[in-house]
Amino acid sequence: MKKYPAVLLMFGLMLLLIFSCREEECDQAPRANAVFSFLTIQPEGPVDTALSVLTVYGETRKDSLLYDSASTIEQVSLPLDPSRDYSRFVFQTDSLSDTVELTYNRHQKFLSHECGFITEFEIQQAATTNHHFDSIAIVKPQVNINDNETHINIYLSPADTTGN
Repeated sequence: MKKYPAVLLMFGLMLLLIFSCREEECDQAPRANAVFSFLTIQPEGPVDTALSVLTVYGETRKDSLLYDSASTIEQVSLPLDPSRDYSRFVFQTDSLSDTVELTYNRHQKFLSHECGFITEFEIQQAATTNHHFDSIAIVKPQVNINDNETHINIYLSPADTTGN
């Protein structure tokens, strides 16, 4: 008789273990991307601008194009490197190239059991070479998951957007 409660207890524990396991998948792309917008400097103020042709790649990864000859681009969303405190991107427009460097702080955040940890970023500095781009500004320093707002504005002078 003393065997039955032990067997029932073991059976109950087995059922509990079986039904407590979840096989849910992560329903999000656990990545925080920085959004760059392009603007032209006009006398009345900055105006949203679409670049006719744009190629973007990570400075050390020329073979991994993030945007490949994309046309009529007003914004780009680029992944920041979660293993470093900076990221560098090369933007090619027509025959000119500019390198953009972002320096940031990284923060690990637990998203969920299924998705695990993600890295969120706080942009500290933004710099660019000035071959095609006039200047760069941080609009929103916090880069969080599923954030589609502009983080960085890249300004072009009016002469660079005439198509010549």
